[in-house]
Amino acid sequence: MDEIDRRLLTAVVGSGRMTLAALGERVGLSAPAVHDRMHKLETAGVIRGYTAIADPDQVERSTAALVFLRLDGSGDERLRLEARLTASPDVLELHEVAGEDCYVAKVRVSSPTGLATFLRQLRDEHTGLSSRSSVVLRSCFERPLLWPVDQPAPVSRP
Repeated sequence: MDEIDRRLLTAVVGSGRMTLAALGERVGLSAPAVHDRMHKLETAGVIRGYTAIADPDQVERSTAALVFLRLDGSGDERLRLEARLTASPDVLELHEVAGEDCYVAKVRVSSPTGLATFLRQLRDEHTGLSSRSSVVLRSCFERPLLWPVDQPAPVSRP
């Protein structure tokens, strides 16, 4: 990636609905040149896709929870669990972690009852799975990867 690619990426991450012409104006290229560069960034996997950000309350996903999962099982069982969680529209993030737990999942469901149903189904499908959950009372903020890519990521300080 060169400087122009970084500037394009920063612009499109900040506003994914910019036209090729607007992107070109921002970085000093023609729309066809921007199209070629964007295609290369997409092909290389730098840009994974484009998305709209929906309000969870408006789409019946108002209950958020962090679910900590521990699995006593083989590597095959872990792969099966990962595939199950990845395929679930309720799971927004899944992270393999060090420590007592194996995974942390960020889940968004319609209600606490929906979370109970989700967890019961997981335990029924995966013997040896235990979980503990923290229901989110209020999201102070949620954001996708939006900082300018030509700058270091912000560092959280306690």
